[in-house]
Formats: sequence, structure tokens, C-alpha cells
Amino acid sequence: MNRLVINVAVIGFGKLGLLHAGTVSGLAGSRLAVAVDSNKTLLNALKAKMEGTRIYTRHEPLLKDGGIDAAFIATPTGTHVDIALDCVEQGIPIFIEKPLALSGEQARPLVEALEKRPVANMVGYMGRYLDTFAKAKEIVDSGVLGPLEMLRCSMYIGQLFKAGKGWRYDKGVSGGGVLITQNSHVIDKLVWMFGDVDWVSGQTNSLYSTEVEDHAHVFFAFRNGLRGFMDASWSERHYRTPTIAIHVQGRNGTLDVDDDSVRLFLDAKSDAYAEGWSEWRKPDLYRSVPFDIGGPQYTLQAEEFLTAVRGGPNPASDVRSAYAVQCVIDAAYMSAERNGAPIRIAEVMA
Repeated sequence: MNRLVINVAVIGFGKLGLLHAGTVSGLAGSRLAVAVDSNKTLLNALKAKMEGTRIYTRHEPLLKDGGIDAAFIATPTGTHVDIALDCVEQGIPIFIEKPLALSGEQARPLVEALEKRPVANMVGYMGRYLDTFAKAKEIVDSGVLGPLEMLRCSMYIGQLFKAGKGWRYDKGVSGGGVLITQNSHVIDKLVWMFGDVDWVSGQTNSLYSTEVEDHAHVFFAFRNGLRGFMDASWSERHYRTPTIAIHVQGRNGTLDVDDDSVRLFLDAKSDAYAEGWSEWRKPDLYRSVPFDIGGPQYTLQAEEFLTAVRGGPNPASDVRSAYAVQCVIDAAYMSAERNGAPIRIAEVMA
């Protein structure tokens, strides 16, 4: 695409839709051309503030009228695939908020559609763009830890201490609770850093919710031999924001990473890393961005997607990788329904 300015539609104006709208408006070479949401009051407010932005209450008339170069889809999870399929049919590049779908089965037609008609596509696992986790992946990929042996990780936030309201707590619309929502970021990081999962064993627990889980515990067996567990809850006291931590042990050392730091311990040095302890803090790893709305990771993510829209390489955090994450989540839910029985990911993908 040779356009000087990419005309973007944002479909769904919740918190993340607003963030994406602000990001594409702020980046050079892109503009918010269209806003789509079912809330007419919100749309009228946007129209008054953003002259020249077209307004729709549904995405179908927008696609019929045309005039957009890319779409950001930030609607409730259960609607992602249908909207994305309509965009792909028109040849429009798509950015989809995580999680990709309610299930791998629901997502599969989109994977197949993109195989038949490839367009730039990305799923919003912005945690890959956090500087500390990017550094941790670099260390893992270097092989300096040696054969990987054990893993433990967690995601905690103090969000829910009574029955929740809204679509996120309606399983038919959201797909589930903490495991598929915030914690899908953790599973994406694990697959991104350590490769394909062979099988999982899961347990879930509802503390305050009636339809979805508030706590999940999953054991992972990776194809590379790594084994370990993940614990997640959105009802954990004293955690104001989502807090993700990953610890992995290899034959030659250990690696700990969270949003704020990376700590590496090596028994034997390598060409790139010293023996003993090394530590990197978030400010040490900072990558500059033109502006920051909600965190530089959102800007870095949007820049990579828009580069793909212009004809650059497709992002690694694409629909196919998100489909793999979705199938791991499905397997964990299936295992929990069977009281923790191991479920192979291949069984879910079949």
C-alpha cells in the first residue's frame, strides 16, 4: 500500500477501542477515519469532537461504503470472528483485541479465511512489547540457560470481590473468566517464549462469579520438555493492576521476569552474559516511542501493525499464533471440566 495516510476504522469504543483510536490518531501516517459502536450517545460525542470522522452503529454499512485501509476490532470477544471475517472478505487488514475468540473452534474459520486470502493481521497481545519481557525472550532464545527444566508463573489482580456486572462475566459473550481474559496474556507469553504446548492439566474456581472462573491453576507440558505451572486470579488482594511474573530454571541458571525487572543467574558465563547475577530494570530497557497512551507497548504494537498494512512483514502476534493460544486455553477448560485430566493440545485442534 502506497498511501501516505492510512485510514483506520475502530470498531468498538470501550476502553481499548478509545486507546486504539487515540494511538492511530497520534501516529504519523494514520488517522481515525471511522468510529463504530452501538452506543449512539458515545458516537455523537465523538462526532462533535472529531470533525471528519465517519460514524456508524454497525460495521456492515461501513464495509459497504468502503474508504478504509485497516480495522481495529475491540468489541466483545464473541463478536470478533464474524467482524474479522467480513473485513477479510473485503481485503481489509485486521487488528483484533485479545482474546481472539470464544474458542478455537469459533476462531478456525478465520484462520482458514486468512490462508485463502492473506491480509495483514494482528491480535492484541501487547505484553510482547513490554521491554522486560522482550529482554527475557532474548535471553531464552540465546540458549544461555541450557536445557529448560522447570517453570512457574502467575497473574494476579485485585479486581473482583463481588459478583461482576457486564459482558465480561457472561460466559456466552466473553468465553470465560480470568483464564481467557487477563490471563490469556500469560499464556501468549509462555507460547511465545518457550514454544508449543503438548498438554495441560487445569483446575478452576469461582469465588464470586456465577458463570465464569475467578481463579485458575494450570500445569503445562511443553514439547521441548519444559514443565511447570501457572496460577491466576482476578480476586487476589493487594494487587492494584495486573501483575505477571515468570520464573524459569535451566541446567545453567535461572531467569525471573515481571513488568519491572529481569533477573538472570548463570552458573557459567556466555559471550553475552556474565556468570552469577545480572539484572535489568525497566528504565534500563526503555525503547522510545512518539507518544504514550496507556503504555509504550500499545504504541509499539500499533506501529508494527501499521507497518504491515503498508506492506511490511506480518506481525508475529498474528491470528494463527493467537489461535494456538486459544487452543491451549480450551484444553485447560476441558481439563478442569474433567477434574484436571491431562488434555493434549492436538486433541483440541483436531
